Amino acid sequence: MRLCRSRILVMLLVASLGGGCTGAPSPNSGTALEPPTQDAATRTMPVVPGRPARVFVFAGWDTNCAALAAPHVTVTTPPNQGEITFRAGQQTTIAASTGGTCNGRAVAGTGVYYTAREGAAGEDRFAVEARLASGETNKRTFAVTIAP
Repeated sequence: MRLCRSRILVMLLVASLGGGCTGAPSPNSGTALEPPTQDAATRTMPVVPGRPARVFVFAGWDTNCAALAAPHVTVTTPPNQGEITFRAGQQTTIAASTGGTCNGRAVAGTGVYYTAREGAAGEDRFAVEARLASGETNKRTFAVTIAP
């Protein structure tokens, strides 16, 4: 997927209640047209049934690190054992940006939360897509482990 030169849609991995996701996005080669290479994430801490757990934050910003309008996020592949919700205005830190100019800066985005149903066990997977107002999109798949 190629992204517009003027805007960047980046996925931010976040620590959530002592947990986080593995595999931080790799910094790309520095051109504005190359998105981060990561397309899947696994939450390292198990989720507790009935309790929402933030697994990711989607955010967009321009070349000056100024926030863009929150991306519209939708579920493209629903989980089998839980529900997905989205929360706007979730604060996080930029893990990787084109050329590294925005790395470490605070930004708000749309949080992706997974809630396992009571009685759920094992692993669950789902996929979401984020779309900026400009039309740029990014799809991402997730795997979560459900606490016994």
